[in-house]
Amino acid sequence: MKKLTFLEQLHEVNKNVAIKEGLSGILRNLAVISRFPEKPMRKIAQESNLPVPICVAIRNEFDKLGWVSKEKKGASLTPLGHDVFNALGGFNEEFECIKCSGSGITIPYSKFQKELEAMRRYGNMRGKPFTQLDQSFATPRTSLARIFYMSQNYDFVRRNFAFLGDSDLTSIALAMFANKSSRIVVFDVDTRLKEIIESANQENSVQIEFIEHDLRKPIPKEYQKIFDCISTDPPYTLQGLNLFVSRGLTLLSDKINGVGYLSFGAKSPGEILEMEKSLVQMNCAITNIVLNLNKYIGAQKLGGISTLYRFEIIHPATPLIEGEYKSSLYTGEINPIIRTYECLNCKSSIDIGINQLFSTIEELKNNGCPQCSHEFFSKISERKME
Repeated sequence: MKKLTFLEQLHEVNKNVAIKEGLSGILRNLAVISRFPEKPMRKIAQESNLPVPICVAIRNEFDKLGWVSKEKKGASLTPLGHDVFNALGGFNEEFECIKCSGSGITIPYSKFQKELEAMRRYGNMRGKPFTQLDQSFATPRTSLARIFYMSQNYDFVRRNFAFLGDSDLTSIALAMFANKSSRIVVFDVDTRLKEIIESANQENSVQIEFIEHDLRKPIPKEYQKIFDCISTDPPYTLQGLNLFVSRGLTLLSDKINGVGYLSFGAKSPGEILEMEKSLVQMNCAITNIVLNLNKYIGAQKLGGISTLYRFEIIHPATPLIEGEYKSSLYTGEINPIIRTYECLNCKSSIDIGINQLFSTIEELKNNGCPQCSHEFFSKISERKME
């Protein structure tokens, strides 16, 4: 009878939080808190595959039920919480490989300090990410890890590499290790990358090409069907994934089965299914999935991680998007949110988002408070745009 009561309470939590993952997502979150007591909410979010604010909301619901206690860093199960968890399952040990953190590869970064330091230096040249483009910069270690994973999969035998967007500067990491005769081309709308790539070319005697290009438009014909490998970390939407992979497929040679590397964040099971359906429709067969290989600077809301997918293209490649793309693409366009910030000096409130005076917090900070020009703010609320 107790178990039924617990399940009813879990359904209430699910109803109050309303996540796409449903009851299974709520149960997983409880199990994660059980396994990682007093760990930061960022860690709980990473293990739960849920955004940090959602994990905080679930924790608050558990706290109301007396199942968890809020700790300085995160949460832990109360005696009642342990009773609930034992009634629902109980066994919850961790068996992840300590050396590789479950990625399947162990990278001796101490051997690559020179390259790591260079990636840090290039990364510092970027300035702040353009959040309106869903930019969130990967760590220097992540850029190297992606390249080492390519090597692990024998993909350095491919000679022509294209990057569909490269704010993470992974192309520079590739150029440090790839054969000097390899062709590496970056397609990106962010012109800040051009100067950084030119510096890397000069310092490392490589020839990465930067092509300023808005991927909403088709790839110019002179670049189509000449590459062996594509890599992309697209906008954090299914539309972004479909567009960037579609453009990538037009770059790949039809003389050899190409390979692609896709970095994409955690999604609900339904959204993952849609993602996999899209890849299958484009004749892309997923061969490897490496959870949490990508780590990002900031990106607190999403736990600062994403998954790396490797896929092979089976001829004929069939892009879902071929002409000019004119629909919504980025998170802020598809799921618009108005965020209200308070100026820490004059206490005036400023709304940020689509159709507002400022579209991002970075833009507000750069311009200063409209009332007093102060540059420091605190977020006080957010709401979905009606």
